[in-house]
Amino acid sequence: MDWARTKTIFIVVFLLLNTFLLSSYLEQQTNYQESSASQTGGEESEQRLYGYAEEDLPDRIEQLHLEASYVDFESGGRSQKVENNSNINDITYISNERLIGMSATLEEPVEISEDNRNEDLASFLNNYVWNAEDYEQGQMDEELNRQYYYQTFDDKQIYKPETSAQLELVFNDQNEIVGFRQSYFELDATPADSTIPAEDAIEALGNPSNGILQTNDTVTDVSVGYFNQVTPQGENVYLYTPMYIVEVNGESRYLVNARTQRVQSWEQVMEDNSEEDIMVEPEVPENGSDPEENGSAENGEEAPANEPANE
Repeated sequence: MDWARTKTIFIVVFLLLNTFLLSSYLEQQTNYQESSASQTGGEESEQRLYGYAEEDLPDRIEQLHLEASYVDFESGGRSQKVENNSNINDITYISNERLIGMSATLEEPVEISEDNRNEDLASFLNNYVWNAEDYEQGQMDEELNRQYYYQTFDDKQIYKPETSAQLELVFNDQNEIVGFRQSYFELDATPADSTIPAEDAIEALGNPSNGILQTNDTVTDVSVGYFNQVTPQGENVYLYTPMYIVEVNGESRYLVNARTQRVQSWEQVMEDNSEEDIMVEPEVPENGSDPEENGSAENGEEAPANEPANE
Protein backbone atom coordinates (compact mmCIF):
# COMPACT_ATOMS: atom_id res chain seq x y z
CA MET A 1 0.00 0.00 0.00
CA ASP A 2 1.18 3.56 -0.82
CA TRP A 3 1.02 5.07 2.73
CA ALA A 4 2.36 8.42 1.63
CA ARG A 5 -0.50 8.82 -0.86
CA THR A 6 -3.06 7.63 1.68
CA LYS A 7 -1.71 10.07 4.25
CA THR A 8 -2.02 12.91 1.77
CA ILE A 9 -5.64 11.97 1.03
CA PHE A 10 -6.51 11.94 4.76
CA ILE A 11 -4.88 15.33 5.25
CA VAL A 12 -6.84 16.84 2.36
CA VAL A 13 -10.12 15.35 3.61
CA PHE A 14 -9.55 16.68 7.14
CA LEU A 15 -8.68 20.11 5.78
CA LEU A 16 -11.90 20.20 3.78
CA LEU A 17 -13.89 19.02 6.79
CA ASN A 18 -12.31 21.64 9.06
CA THR A 19 -12.97 24.32 6.46
CA PHE A 20 -16.63 23.31 6.26
CA LEU A 21 -17.01 23.26 10.05
CA LEU A 22 -15.31 26.65 10.39
CA SER A 23 -17.57 28.12 7.71
CA SER A 24 -20.67 26.77 9.46
CA TYR A 25 -19.49 28.15 12.80
CA LEU A 26 -18.82 31.61 11.37
CA GLU A 27 -22.24 31.64 9.67
CA GLN A 28 -23.95 30.75 12.94
CA GLN A 29 -22.03 33.46 14.76
CA THR A 30 -23.00 36.04 12.15
CA ASN A 31 -26.68 35.08 12.32
CA TYR A 32 -26.60 35.22 16.11
CA GLN A 33 -25.02 38.66 16.13
CA GLU A 34 -27.51 39.99 13.58
CA SER A 35 -30.43 38.50 15.53
CA SER A 36 -29.08 39.88 18.79
CA ALA A 37 -28.52 43.31 17.25
CA SER A 38 -32.03 43.28 15.78
CA GLN A 39 -33.54 42.27 19.10
CA THR A 40 -31.51 44.90 20.93
CA GLY A 41 -32.52 47.52 18.37
CA GLY A 42 -36.17 46.52 18.74
CA GLU A 43 -35.94 46.75 22.52
CA GLU A 44 -34.23 50.13 22.29
CA SER A 45 -36.91 51.35 19.87
CA GLU A 46 -39.67 50.06 22.15
CA GLN A 47 -38.09 51.80 25.13
CA ARG A 48 -37.54 55.02 23.16
CA LEU A 49 -41.17 55.00 21.98
CA TYR A 50 -42.52 53.87 25.37
CA GLY A 51 -44.00 50.65 24.03
CA TYR A 52 -45.51 52.08 20.85
CA ALA A 53 -44.81 50.14 17.64
CA GLU A 54 -42.61 52.11 15.27
CA GLU A 55 -44.47 50.83 12.21
CA ASP A 56 -47.73 52.30 13.59
CA LEU A 57 -46.40 55.84 13.80
CA PRO A 58 -48.06 58.37 11.44
CA ASP A 59 -46.05 59.80 8.57
CA ARG A 60 -44.23 63.08 8.96
CA ILE A 61 -46.56 66.06 8.51
CA GLU A 62 -46.14 67.80 5.16
CA GLN A 63 -47.91 71.09 5.97
CA LEU A 64 -46.49 73.93 8.04
CA HIS A 65 -49.98 75.29 8.66
CA LEU A 66 -53.45 75.63 7.13
CA GLU A 67 -54.98 79.00 6.35
CA ALA A 68 -58.70 78.54 6.86
CA SER A 69 -61.55 80.83 5.89
CA TYR A 70 -65.28 80.22 6.17
CA VAL A 71 -67.28 79.85 2.96
CA ASP A 72 -70.56 81.69 2.40
CA PHE A 73 -73.48 79.27 2.15
CA GLU A 74 -75.68 81.84 0.44
CA SER A 75 -73.52 81.79 -2.69
CA GLY A 76 -71.90 79.26 -4.97
CA GLY A 77 -74.77 76.79 -4.82
CA ARG A 78 -73.62 75.49 -1.43
CA SER A 79 -77.13 75.51 0.02
CA GLN A 80 -78.77 74.03 -3.07
CA LYS A 81 -78.98 70.57 -1.52
CA VAL A 82 -81.10 71.83 1.38
CA GLU A 83 -83.05 74.42 -0.60
CA ASN A 84 -84.18 71.73 -3.04
CA ASN A 85 -84.98 69.21 -0.33
CA SER A 86 -88.71 68.94 0.30
CA ASN A 87 -88.13 67.87 3.91
CA ILE A 88 -86.44 71.16 4.89
CA ASN A 89 -88.71 73.32 7.02
CA ASP A 90 -86.50 76.35 7.62
CA ILE A 91 -83.02 77.62 6.66
CA THR A 92 -81.10 80.23 8.61
CA TYR A 93 -77.87 81.79 7.36
CA ILE A 94 -75.31 83.07 9.85
CA SER A 95 -72.69 85.71 9.12
CA ASN A 96 -70.58 87.58 11.67
CA GLU A 97 -66.96 88.42 12.42
CA ARG A 98 -66.22 84.91 13.72
CA LEU A 99 -68.45 82.64 11.70
CA ILE A 100 -70.21 82.13 8.40
CA GLY A 101 -72.55 79.17 8.33
CA MET A 102 -76.04 77.77 7.99
CA SER A 103 -78.61 75.96 10.11
CA ALA A 104 -81.71 74.07 8.99
CA THR A 105 -84.69 72.36 10.57
CA LEU A 106 -86.59 69.41 9.08
CA GLU A 107 -90.26 69.19 8.20
CA GLU A 108 -90.35 65.55 9.30
CA PRO A 109 -87.77 64.08 11.71
CA VAL A 110 -85.39 61.47 10.29
CA GLU A 111 -85.14 58.33 12.40
CA ILE A 112 -81.70 56.92 13.16
CA SER A 113 -81.80 53.28 14.23
CA GLU A 114 -79.43 51.98 16.88
CA ASP A 115 -78.74 48.79 14.93
CA ASN A 116 -77.70 50.65 11.76
CA ARG A 117 -76.65 53.97 13.25
CA ASN A 118 -73.53 54.59 11.15
CA GLU A 119 -75.28 53.63 7.92
CA ASP A 120 -78.30 55.82 8.71
CA LEU A 121 -76.07 58.77 9.63
CA ALA A 122 -74.06 58.37 6.42
CA SER A 123 -77.30 58.32 4.43
CA PHE A 124 -78.52 61.49 6.14
CA LEU A 125 -75.26 63.32 5.42
CA ASN A 126 -75.39 62.26 1.80
CA ASN A 127 -78.94 63.59 1.41
CA TYR A 128 -78.69 66.83 3.36
CA VAL A 129 -75.10 68.02 3.86
CA TRP A 130 -72.95 69.84 1.32
CA ASN A 131 -69.47 68.24 0.91
CA ALA A 132 -70.38 65.62 3.51
CA GLU A 133 -67.35 63.51 2.57
CA ASP A 134 -65.04 66.17 4.05
CA TYR A 135 -66.33 65.63 7.60
CA GLU A 136 -65.27 63.02 10.15
CA GLN A 137 -67.63 61.76 12.83
CA GLY A 138 -66.84 62.95 16.34
CA GLN A 139 -68.49 62.36 19.67
CA MET A 140 -72.17 62.14 20.54
CA ASP A 141 -73.31 64.43 23.36
CA GLU A 142 -76.01 62.38 25.06
CA GLU A 143 -77.03 65.22 27.35
CA LEU A 144 -77.55 67.77 24.57
CA ASN A 145 -78.66 65.22 21.94
CA ARG A 146 -76.00 66.42 19.51
CA GLN A 147 -73.83 64.40 17.13
CA TYR A 148 -70.66 66.31 16.22
CA TYR A 149 -68.58 66.17 13.05
CA TYR A 150 -65.30 67.87 12.17
CA GLN A 151 -63.83 68.87 8.85
CA THR A 152 -60.70 67.08 7.66
CA PHE A 153 -57.70 67.91 5.49
CA ASP A 154 -55.68 65.11 3.89
CA ASP A 155 -57.55 62.67 6.17
CA LYS A 156 -56.42 64.60 9.26
CA GLN A 157 -58.99 66.19 11.54
CA ILE A 158 -59.27 69.94 12.08
CA TYR A 159 -59.92 70.06 15.81
CA LYS A 160 -62.24 72.54 17.49
CA PRO A 161 -63.97 72.52 20.88
CA GLU A 162 -66.89 70.08 20.66
CA THR A 163 -69.49 72.83 20.93
CA SER A 164 -67.76 74.52 17.97
CA ALA A 165 -68.03 71.49 15.69
CA GLN A 166 -68.38 72.46 12.05
CA LEU A 167 -71.24 70.05 11.53
CA GLU A 168 -73.76 69.28 14.23
CA LEU A 169 -76.81 67.03 13.95
CA VAL A 170 -79.61 67.88 16.39
CA PHE A 171 -81.67 65.00 17.81
CA ASN A 172 -84.94 64.84 19.71
CA ASP A 173 -85.63 62.41 22.56
CA GLN A 174 -86.85 59.74 20.12
CA ASN A 175 -83.41 59.45 18.50
CA GLU A 176 -84.60 61.34 15.42
CA ILE A 177 -82.73 64.12 13.64
CA VAL A 178 -84.75 67.33 13.69
CA GLY A 179 -82.16 69.74 12.29
CA PHE A 180 -78.51 70.44 11.70
CA ARG A 181 -76.03 73.28 11.49
CA GLN A 182 -73.00 73.51 9.30
CA SER A 183 -69.94 75.65 8.62
CA TYR A 184 -67.12 74.86 6.21
CA PHE A 185 -63.52 75.96 5.78
CA GLU A 186 -61.84 76.76 2.50
CA LEU A 187 -58.27 75.65 3.15
CA ASP A 188 -54.92 76.79 1.81
CA ALA A 189 -51.94 74.68 2.89
CA THR A 190 -48.39 75.99 3.29
CA PRO A 191 -45.78 73.25 2.63
CA ALA A 192 -43.36 72.46 5.46
CA ASP A 193 -39.64 71.82 5.23
CA SER A 194 -38.75 71.56 8.90
CA THR A 195 -41.38 69.49 10.70
CA ILE A 196 -40.38 66.75 13.14
CA PRO A 197 -41.20 63.04 12.72
CA ALA A 198 -43.65 61.39 15.10
CA GLU A 199 -40.94 59.64 17.13
CA ASP A 200 -39.47 63.04 18.02
CA ALA A 201 -42.86 64.05 19.41
CA ILE A 202 -42.77 61.09 21.79
CA GLU A 203 -39.19 61.90 22.76
CA ALA A 204 -40.27 65.48 23.49
CA LEU A 205 -42.78 64.15 26.04
CA GLY A 206 -40.03 62.03 27.58
CA ASN A 207 -37.65 64.96 27.85
CA PRO A 208 -36.92 65.64 31.56
CA SER A 209 -37.62 69.33 30.97
CA ASN A 210 -41.25 68.43 30.22
CA GLY A 211 -41.50 65.71 32.85
CA ILE A 212 -44.52 64.01 31.27
CA LEU A 213 -43.48 60.48 30.29
CA GLN A 214 -42.07 58.37 33.10
CA THR A 215 -40.33 54.98 32.90
CA ASN A 216 -43.49 52.96 33.55
CA ASP A 217 -45.70 54.97 31.19
CA THR A 218 -46.95 53.57 27.89
CA VAL A 219 -47.79 55.47 24.72
CA THR A 220 -51.10 53.99 23.56
CA ASP A 221 -51.88 56.09 20.47
CA VAL A 222 -50.24 58.64 18.15
CA SER A 223 -52.18 60.60 15.54
CA VAL A 224 -52.08 63.94 13.72
CA GLY A 225 -54.49 66.88 13.68
CA TYR A 226 -54.70 70.63 13.14
CA PHE A 227 -55.36 73.11 15.94
CA ASN A 228 -56.01 76.84 15.97
CA GLN A 229 -53.04 78.32 17.82
CA VAL A 230 -53.11 81.95 16.69
CA THR A 231 -55.56 84.83 16.47
CA PRO A 232 -57.46 85.40 13.21
CA GLN A 233 -55.31 86.83 10.42
CA GLY A 234 -58.13 88.79 8.86
CA GLU A 235 -61.88 88.69 8.39
CA ASN A 236 -62.90 85.06 9.01
CA VAL A 237 -59.33 83.82 8.41
CA TYR A 238 -57.60 81.43 10.85
CA LEU A 239 -54.27 79.62 10.97
CA TYR A 240 -54.33 75.97 12.01
CA THR A 241 -51.08 74.39 13.19
CA PRO A 242 -50.24 70.68 12.73
CA MET A 243 -49.86 68.75 15.99
CA TYR A 244 -48.99 65.23 16.99
CA ILE A 245 -51.62 63.89 19.40
CA VAL A 246 -49.99 61.47 21.84
CA GLU A 247 -52.14 59.40 24.17
CA VAL A 248 -50.47 58.14 27.36
CA ASN A 249 -51.69 55.11 29.33
CA GLY A 250 -54.99 55.19 27.46
CA GLU A 251 -56.03 58.28 29.42
CA SER A 252 -54.16 61.56 29.07
CA ARG A 253 -53.60 63.25 25.71
CA TYR A 254 -50.83 65.68 24.86
CA LEU A 255 -50.20 67.81 21.79
CA VAL A 256 -46.72 68.34 20.35
CA ASN A 257 -46.23 71.13 17.81
CA ALA A 258 -44.87 69.52 14.63
CA ARG A 259 -42.41 72.36 14.07
CA THR A 260 -41.45 73.85 17.46
CA GLN A 261 -41.94 70.66 19.58
CA ARG A 262 -43.87 72.73 22.12
CA VAL A 263 -45.86 70.43 24.41
CA GLN A 264 -49.37 71.22 25.65
CA SER A 265 -52.09 69.20 27.31
CA TRP A 266 -55.27 68.48 25.38
CA GLU A 267 -57.36 70.25 28.01
CA GLN A 268 -55.17 73.35 27.81
CA VAL A 269 -55.57 73.70 24.06
CA MET A 270 -59.32 73.08 24.14
CA GLU A 271 -59.70 75.66 26.89
CA ASP A 272 -57.64 78.20 24.95
CA ASN A 273 -59.98 77.73 21.98
CA SER A 274 -63.21 77.70 23.97
CA GLU A 275 -63.86 81.38 23.26
CA GLU A 276 -65.00 80.30 19.80
CA ASP A 277 -68.09 78.73 21.40
CA ILE A 278 -69.79 82.11 21.79
CA MET A 279 -69.75 82.81 18.08
CA VAL A 280 -69.71 79.40 16.48
CA GLU A 281 -72.94 77.95 17.88
CA PRO A 282 -75.95 79.25 15.93
CA GLU A 283 -79.28 78.36 17.44
CA VAL A 284 -81.33 75.71 15.66
CA PRO A 285 -85.10 76.08 16.15
CA GLU A 286 -86.72 73.15 17.90
CA ASN A 287 -88.66 70.66 15.81
CA GLY A 288 -92.30 71.56 15.46
CA SER A 289 -91.81 75.30 15.04
CA ASP A 290 -93.68 76.76 12.13
CA PRO A 291 -91.78 79.77 10.81
CA GLU A 292 -93.59 81.77 8.15
CA GLU A 293 -90.42 82.36 6.16
CA ASN A 294 -86.73 81.56 6.26
CA GLY A 295 -84.60 83.74 8.51
CA SER A 296 -81.07 84.91 7.97
CA ALA A 297 -78.54 86.10 10.51
CA GLU A 298 -76.32 89.11 10.65
CA ASN A 299 -73.78 90.06 13.28
CA GLY A 300 -74.18 86.67 15.00
CA GLU A 301 -77.92 86.99 15.70
CA GLU A 302 -80.64 85.01 13.98
CA ALA A 303 -83.58 86.90 12.58
CA PRO A 304 -86.96 85.95 14.09
CA ALA A 305 -88.83 83.49 11.92
CA ASN A 306 -91.79 85.80 11.47
CA GLU A 307 -89.77 88.86 10.46
CA PRO A 308 -87.53 89.42 7.47
CA ALA A 309 -83.79 89.55 8.23
CA ASN A 310 -82.05 92.90 8.26
CA GLU A 311 -80.28 93.51 5.01
